[in-house]
Amino acid sequence: MIKTTAFFFLLSQGSPAAAFTSAPIMKSHIRATSTITSSIGASAAFSNEDLETAFFSIDVESSGSIPRSSFADALADLGVVIDDSAADALFDKYDADKGGSIDLDEFKLLMADPAMTEVKPQRDVKFAMDMFKKYDQDGSGSIDKGEFRAIASEIQADARRRSLFSVFAAAVGATIVADYSQEYQWAQKNFRSLYIEPKAEEAQNKVFPTALLSGDLDEAIAKTLGGRGFTPANTIFAHSVCSDEVNNKDEQLVALMVNRWQEGFSLGGLGGLPFAGKSGFRAFLHHVPDEGKLLVMFAPHVGIDAAGKVGALQRLGQTKVSKACGAAVGAYGVLSSKGAATSKPSGGNDDTDLFDPQLTTIVNLLEPRLGGIEKAVDPISFVTYQMYAIVRDLIDECVEGTPDVWDYANEVAIVGGIMINRYVGGDFFQPLSFETRMKDGSARGKVVDLYDEAFGARPDLIGVLGSEEAVATFYDRSKRAKL
Repeated sequence: MIKTTAFFFLLSQGSPAAAFTSAPIMKSHIRATSTITSSIGASAAFSNEDLETAFFSIDVESSGSIPRSSFADALADLGVVIDDSAADALFDKYDADKGGSIDLDEFKLLMADPAMTEVKPQRDVKFAMDMFKKYDQDGSGSIDKGEFRAIASEIQADARRRSLFSVFAAAVGATIVADYSQEYQWAQKNFRSLYIEPKAEEAQNKVFPTALLSGDLDEAIAKTLGGRGFTPANTIFAHSVCSDEVNNKDEQLVALMVNRWQEGFSLGGLGGLPFAGKSGFRAFLHHVPDEGKLLVMFAPHVGIDAAGKVGALQRLGQTKVSKACGAAVGAYGVLSSKGAATSKPSGGNDDTDLFDPQLTTIVNLLEPRLGGIEKAVDPISFVTYQMYAIVRDLIDECVEGTPDVWDYANEVAIVGGIMINRYVGGDFFQPLSFETRMKDGSARGKVVDLYDEAFGARPDLIGVLGSEEAVATFYDRSKRAKL
């Protein structure tokens, strides 16, 4: 197994290696470049392999030597910033054969110079260079479109491959899992422009304007809560998302958060509603560490297919498009057939029978929320936002309706939004709320809004929901849904 995590880390720091350029013959390249924030230096114990890695990383042209003209820039990339005269003096000192360039042997001597003592080793750069050399099949010092196909094929590995990898990694140790996850998240984010579905992307940006990739959302939540003392040791995590398998893919939000917080309690059923109810929430509550904290993430979900249709999704292993969320689209179909709504669902629907108690509940809770749907940009988008409001109210009811919550936990953090399932390019999450509650003698607790700190500005939903009135109703928590 070739580990590539450090390669992705190097590029993600804003290195020119992350850039794509177009040559006159329309050949896109990734260059093996030299930006190393904290590179290999003689002030620490390092191996011959470390030195070769550092040299390869600054040998931009893969010529086997560093010419005088780029020597100062190479030093700067290693973290050594000196003026031109000092750089020339250093070059002259170590250009032993006076050939006008510094080769690998001369570079090794250079790295022992006192001028390089402030440079620190970063051995993970080896993985970046190993991967670059692996895919630079012609040894040209750049990866062209043809060579990049091999990388893209790994980035787009399907769920079957990821599941197989996870099973293997579980047997050989958690370190591999961590490395692979970091690699996958970076690749998904930075290479997705190469294979995204344009119409799906356009639709998502229109109806979920501030959606974040799953990995970015996970990081934002962890960073914000980490500043408040939430740790895996003192926090128990629960999620209320739809039981659809598409929401439990490796490397997507639920799996990422369970991995970060080291366990996860499931509250959700169809549509993401917390059908575990107050008894399920109480069971979750009773598992909290002593004087610990609760973290709850809730979300309905919706698919967007390659044609940009909201409420539809092509699933792995299927050629036909299916509904997502099937429960939400089905409930809307039931209401449409009864004349309770004015539009048919954009995702199509055959599920017009109340086939089980969970769907019946969803239909009953959704029906009074469909006013104004005819003004919305898309009926299923409108329905999905209403599903969020339903789940939000039910989570509130669980927390506030559990009188002993503050006997077990000293803080309860709740993050809510909409999970957006995509066939390629990674799943997204449209955050809509993030707050923490602390014991203050009331059932609700003292509420601190964390949304702006974690996610920035809230989305403008007027164009999505169709009117200011619809947006105000959507955010109104005074009339709470109840199971």
